[in-house]
Amino acid sequence: MDTELLQLRERVLVAAKERKPLQLHGARTKDFYGESISGASLDVSGYRGIIDYEPSELVLTARCGTALSDIETALA
Repeated sequence: MDTELLQLRERVLVAAKERKPLQLHGARTKDFYGESISGASLDVSGYRGIIDYEPSELVLTARCGTALSDIETALA
């Protein structure tokens, strides 16, 4: 596992053990949607990248921090 993934994993495990909520976010462009924001901030934007793309199957797998603009560029 790479360092970024290990750090994210550790943060999630600690939060789960302590029964504390996490606020997962990337660029924070949609913070105004939905309910009020609570929990400790966990930025996932560093864990990004397209892992697999099968155009014939219309399937793309991307890491949680991948920007939509990066996906759109890859699909163009």
